[in-house]
Amino acid sequence: MPNLYPEQLTKTLKQQPLPPVLLIFGEEPLLRQDTLLSLRQHLKQQFGEQQMERQHWIQDNDFDWQQLTSSGQSMNLFSCFTLVELELPDNKPGREGSEALAAYCNNLPQDQLLVVIGNRLKKEQQNSRWFKALSQHGWLVRTPTPDRARLPGFIHQRAQSYGLSLETDAVELLATWFEGSLAAMDQELQKWALLSNDTAAGNTTMTLTDVRQYMQDVSHFDAFSLQESLLQNDFSQAAHRLHRLFEEDVDLHQLLWVFQREVQTLSQLQIAQRMQLETNSIFRQQMIWSSQQRQYSQRAQQLSGTALEQARALLQRLELALKDESGEHPEVLFLHCLSLICVGPHVPAITQQLALMAS
Repeated sequence: MPNLYPEQLTKTLKQQPLPPVLLIFGEEPLLRQDTLLSLRQHLKQQFGEQQMERQHWIQDNDFDWQQLTSSGQSMNLFSCFTLVELELPDNKPGREGSEALAAYCNNLPQDQLLVVIGNRLKKEQQNSRWFKALSQHGWLVRTPTPDRARLPGFIHQRAQSYGLSLETDAVELLATWFEGSLAAMDQELQKWALLSNDTAAGNTTMTLTDVRQYMQDVSHFDAFSLQESLLQNDFSQAAHRLHRLFEEDVDLHQLLWVFQREVQTLSQLQIAQRMQLETNSIFRQQMIWSSQQRQYSQRAQQLSGTALEQARALLQRLELALKDESGEHPEVLFLHCLSLICVGPHVPAITQQLALMAS
């Protein structure tokens, strides 16, 4: 089964025969929509808009899987090709759906393309009966959200597609403000393109001042997104994400659990390193992916024992603050704790300041 990315789809469609099945899976809604639009455009050019029928289904609790079977059996007098789009919001078709998809693959209809759309695939979903059946007959287009390092390049390309150019500082601010909200960023670029074409000067260059004047920070994260910033030792990025989480009324107890897991993992690794013990059991216990283990080990080596000790004390104070038993502000305590476990030149000053406050 060929694995593609959205930007490769149009070229591949022109070079290879159309498969009977196309799978579009990934966590980025904007790229899933882009892929669908590119596919529809290609099919309209190939078959003609009047000769193509499109059906779009979204699976829910009352979804009738029988229509999948009947779609391939019915003859449409007015079209020669049918595009069937099936969204699986949870990537879980259930037993009935799994059997229906497998049966569909055993008797693939002619002149019909089935497109199955969903979120990021888990390993067990890729090993499921329905996915294996579909993947034997088609292509998989992956639509992952660009990580923070790739985001500026993604924004540049997106702006160029609308005839815009962006100053470097403007790109960086857009990446910060719209991380996790790429659909909103795309809408803003489209609006700016329309506005620039509407003006007499036709200014298509977006500056840092333009971004600050016409846009606002709508970046979106969950509590676990802090881990990425910590692994990269990017305190500024981690602090921004923490601030946005507070603005979005994140569950502070869930956030506390994330911090507790982080501090516990680093503390255990530091003790194991000091006593020259193996660390694999710690990674298994804390469910740390193999791709993250080297960065965790490096952070445990770089952090001082004092910083981790103070972080543990802050977590105890956070527990009391969340119970309204101390009168302290949780947001301040979270930020202090974040500054202690994110390696950087700021840590010695923070540990000294906390030591003075505790004396």
